[in-house]
Amino acid sequence: MDESGNGNRDLPLLVGAIATDVDTEDIEAEIRGLYEELSARRALSGLPSFEEFRRNGFHAKNDPPEVRTPFLEFIQKTVGFKAYVYFTDRTSSPNLSEPQQIEQLYAILVADNLIRYRTHPKISCVIEENSELRRLVRTLPELANSKALERLGREVPLPALRVRMVQKGESMSLAIIDYVMMAVSRWIRSEYSRDISKREYRAFREISPTLSLLYSLESGLLLNRKDNTVDP
Repeated sequence: MDESGNGNRDLPLLVGAIATDVDTEDIEAEIRGLYEELSARRALSGLPSFEEFRRNGFHAKNDPPEVRTPFLEFIQKTVGFKAYVYFTDRTSSPNLSEPQQIEQLYAILVADNLIRYRTHPKISCVIEENSELRRLVRTLPELANSKALERLGREVPLPALRVRMVQKGESMSLAIIDYVMMAVSRWIRSEYSRDISKREYRAFREISPTLSLLYSLESGLLLNRKDNTVDP
C-alpha cells in the first residue's frame, strides 16, 4: 500500500493497494529482474533521473521514459494481482489534517479488503515508510476491523491483520501501485477526460485493466471491475 498527493493540497489525496493471490516473492523477483536489466543500460548513464532509478528503484514521477515504458508493459502483462485506489478531493473532511485524511482512506481501503477476503485466515499489509504515518502500524488493524464490522452490520470472523512499514526500495512491488496512482491522479485532474487525444486519458487506459476498484469519498464508486461499473 502507498499514498499519493500528500504534501500538496492542490492535488487529490489517494491511497492504493495491490492485493495478490500469489506469492508476493514471485512478483518481487520479476520486478527485481527487470530493475537489474534496465539498470545495466549504459546508454542512460549520467542521466540524473536514471541514476536516481539506479539508487532507489522504480518511481513513477521520476523515472525516465526508457524505464517507465517497460515497467508499464510489465504491469500490463503481469497476472496475480488486483489494484484498489481510494481518493478524496479533501472537501469531505476539511477539519481533518492530511495524515488523518490518509488514515481515514487507509481504514476504508483495508476494511473493504477484510470483507472481500474474509475467508482468508490472515492479511499482511506492507506500507512504504512515512514518518508522519508510523502510527498506522499500531492503529490501522483496529480501525479497519471496526469499520469492516460496521459495514457488514454484524459480527463475523475477519482475517487477522498484520501491518508493517518498509524502507523505500525494500519492496519493489510497491512501485506497481505507485504507477497506478500517478495515472489515476492525472486522470482525476483532467476532470475524467474521455478524449483519446489527451495523454491523461491514454495513460489511465493503460493501467485501467489492473484496477479492480476506484472509489471517491465525495462521489462514491467510479469503477468496479467485478460488475463492470465505470461511471466517472
